[in-house]
Order: sequence, then C-alpha cells, then structure tokens
Amino acid sequence: MICSFIVATYLLRAGDDGPPRAPATRGEIKDMLEGSKRQTPRLPLPPLTEAEKTGGGGGALGVVNNGRMRRFYLPPELRDGGFARADEPNMSLGHTLRTEFFWIASRLNNCAYCLGHQEVKLRSAGLDDATLAALDGDWSGFKPDRRAAFAFVRKLTYEPHRVGADDLERLRPHFDDRQVLEIIHTCAANNAMNRWTGALAIPQEDHREFLTPSTSADRDRRTQLVPLSPRGESVCVATAERPAPGTRSEVEAALAACRIRTSRLPLVEAEKVRELLPETARQAWSGTPLPEHVRLLANFPGVGITGVEVIRAAETAGKLDRLLRARVAWVAARHDRAWYALDMARKRLKALGQTDDAIFALDGDLAGWDAADREALTFARKLTVAPAMIEDADVARLRGPFSDHEVAELIYQITLAAFFDRLTESAGLGSSPDGA
Repeated sequence: MICSFIVATYLLRAGDDGPPRAPATRGEIKDMLEGSKRQTPRLPLPPLTEAEKTGGGGGALGVVNNGRMRRFYLPPELRDGGFARADEPNMSLGHTLRTEFFWIASRLNNCAYCLGHQEVKLRSAGLDDATLAALDGDWSGFKPDRRAAFAFVRKLTYEPHRVGADDLERLRPHFDDRQVLEIIHTCAANNAMNRWTGALAIPQEDHREFLTPSTSADRDRRTQLVPLSPRGESVCVATAERPAPGTRSEVEAALAACRIRTSRLPLVEAEKVRELLPETARQAWSGTPLPEHVRLLANFPGVGITGVEVIRAAETAGKLDRLLRARVAWVAARHDRAWYALDMARKRLKALGQTDDAIFALDGDLAGWDAADREALTFARKLTVAPAMIEDADVARLRGPFSDHEVAELIYQITLAAFFDRLTESAGLGSSPDGA
C-alpha cells in the first residue's frame, strides 16, 4: 500500500504559489491522481443537487465535478462544449484509440482531472498497467498506425504552431481523410477540455480508484512523452518554445496567403451543409458563402454541426463582454500561428468597431491597457501557450475585476480557441476575403 504521506505531498503544487508539478514516473502519476481528489478548485464547486446527493446526478458514473462546474458557471448554449463524440456515425477510430489520444494530451498538459478520467476508461477497456506505462512515451510495442497517430497527437498538443501538411501525410498511409480529421478533431477537443479542467483545478471525484497494483518496473518507468524541466525543488512540464509573434507586415502576408490556400482535407458541399444546419444558422449565412470551418465540421453531421452552433453561440452567450471575447480569439490565434482563426478574429473585431491599429496593439505588452483587460489577455496568452504552468495566483488575479461566472466564461473562450486554432490550422483552411 502506498504511504499516505507520499500521496499527500503530490497535491499538484510545485510550491505554495507555484504551478502544478509534473510526475516523472508511472508511480508518481498514480500518486498525483490520488492526491488530486483533495486539491482546492480555483473557483468554488457548486453545491450538490438533490439528484447528485442521492446518486442520480451523474448516472452510472456517479458525481462528475466537471459537469457540475459547467452546469453552474456556463450558459446552457456552451455547457457541452460541442465536443461530445457519442453516436457520431462518421467517426470510426473507436472509443479506446480516442481515449488514448486524450490520455496523451492530458499527460502533456499535466491535467490531472482529465488524465484520471482517461485512466479509468482505459482500464475499463482492458488496458493493463504495463500498456498504460508504455503509453507514456515508449510506443515501440504499438502497431505502426497507432504510433503515427500518437506522434501526431503529441505534436498538435505541444507544438501546434509546427503542424503542417507533412504531418498529415505521415498519417495517410494508415488513415483515410475522414479519420485524419477525426484525429485532429479529437485532439483539438482534448486540448480544449484540458484547459478548462486544468485551469480551474477541478478536483478528482473520490470514488475513482487510482492506486492500482504495478510491477516495480512499470511503477518506476520514467516518461519519454513529457518534456520535464526543474523548477525549484520539483519538476514541471517544459513550455514549448514558440517563435516571436512576428511583425505586422509578416502577419498581413500570412493572412493574405491563408485566403488563397486550399484545404488539406475534404469539405462538404455547401448546399448539403445548409440542409444540416439549424434554421438560425441558415439565416445567418443566407446569401453568403459558408465559412470553410463549417464545411469541414459538417463531415461529422452530429458532433460537427453541434460544434458549429457552439462556436456561433460563444460570440454572444453569457455575461462576458463581446469585445473581450474577440480579443481573446485574436491573442490565442496569434500565439498558435493559426491564420484562419486569426482572420476570423480580425473580422469579429472590425465588426465591433476596432481599427487595425487597435487590433495589432493586442500583440504588445498591454502596459497601458485597462487593468481588467490586461489581466484577461495576459491570462489568455499563458493558458494558450503553457496550460501546465497555470497557478492559483493566475486565476485569483482574474477574480478581482471579474465575477466568478465571468472568469469561467473567459477560461471557456480560451479553451474554445485552443480547439478552433488546432482544427482549422491543421486542416489548412482558406479564409474568405469577402467577410464570410
């Protein structure tokens, strides 16, 4: 039995006010997950509903703290995130493989809550501890198609700004185009969820079991997946180096190139997509070309069309200022080098009355900005680039100028950007010059 003192020291803190420490071995992962049951969330957990108190609120899974937080803090239009994968007929990779993707992303982002849930799901699917230990970087025992997919998921999670056409070509010997899109969509959604549960430090549910038996070899196996770096007396996930954002003229050139590029993945014919869209969406795009992300997501007529609606709703639903939402989308896309997403954010900002000078000022140091906007956009940069480094103090600073519901909505906006940036840039979508 693992000593409770060891588990207690693994409560996800590198120090009293530092970022979460990252486990280096399989045994440390288990200690971290067990310890995460007792971590303090960065926004208060809502009280249990009567259904949850009697065991009915989470169905067969019991109480689910993530669901509780989403229902309490987010408007109804955004609560499911648009990322649910149930009953999607055009997704064919299977639940276990998609869960392995989620495990890899959660491990790289050091998201204890999501990692714990994927551990439980993979064990339920029959994966033993040796296989889970191997998933942490030693992929030599997996088949070539899985190794290729795992490598892509690692890159899209950790270095999305480096993903290009060659990365998709490395998947194509093993997967057809729709499956490639499924890998991208799944990984993008996983990164969104990691940034939500990780930034909020949502505690793991008490009923989940993590301290399962391991051989000493598996327990002591050191990660080959996660780049670790010393920080004080502990280790954290090393932040991927990203190039400087670039000059305004360089950005303008990249946006111009984006407008004429051709998607790397098939887009559904526009008229077929219009038949799938709800009436409100059809009216919104009546007489204008459909944006390419809508036609891309329509490859999945269930989850994809739901995602289209969530992306639309996220511009207005809830309490957060609309201009701040669009600014967050710009900041995230700039740091992810997501040119389609950046062009969409620019159009939103211009529709809200912003000049190009005001838009490009978002790339500066924000020193002269209103304190609330400065805190929000600084946080957006950090959660975009280094989700594993978010600290209690980062969220605490937001709770001064913003209500708790606004803080939750701000975090949600950044998570949605993580999804949208990875999806649209991996696919190499071309943005329309006419404002669509």
